[in-house]
Amino acid sequence: MTVIIPLKALASAKGRLAPALSPAHRRDFVAWMARRVIAACQACEAVEDILVVAGDESAADVARGAGVDVVVVPQPGLDAALGAADSLTRDSDSTLVVAADLPQLTEQDLFAVVAAAAATSDAAVVVAPTHDGGTGALLRRPPGVIATAYGDGSAAEHERRGRAVGASTAIVRRPGLAADVDTPAELPAALALVAGQHVGSASESGARPASPA
Repeated sequence: MTVIIPLKALASAKGRLAPALSPAHRRDFVAWMARRVIAACQACEAVEDILVVAGDESAADVARGAGVDVVVVPQPGLDAALGAADSLTRDSDSTLVVAADLPQLTEQDLFAVVAAAAATSDAAVVVAPTHDGGTGALLRRPPGVIATAYGDGSAAEHERRGRAVGASTAIVRRPGLAADVDTPAELPAALALVAGQHVGSASESGARPASPA
């Protein structure tokens, strides 16, 4: 299985956090979350390869520093980036798209998604929703069984597409896959990790960002 992690250009990532974090803190925070996600994926034995789809060279450097493969796709839009990744991973038996903003992610969360697909040998789609209806993780077997549809309500749309093509389709709900960070209201739990108040399996990976003043 190949994990695909889309990582936006650091300078423009997480604009909705601007009221709470300075541009420099925001870049550091996004890179820190991505390193945690990469570390969780590296710790999962079901993962054979990891490909980061980076929006710019700064994002690509995060992936290179973690020792994983990277492709730079500067075109805007998550689905465009994932389309490029799909073309590079079409020979994989399956792919698992994992959001880069899941600081509470653990390898056990990833195993739960993989286990849901392992229940059948047929074409499979497994969706792990975020708390706001987005998609924290999307497993597809084979990789092109459905096209991605990221945006508002993407979890429901990915589920719909899986059922529409007759793939075995499952929903996996895990806190580590649901707790993405998009708004200032979602920052406290992540900043608790920064401060070392909660230690998960991937929490020691990578440099920690400075907490905002």
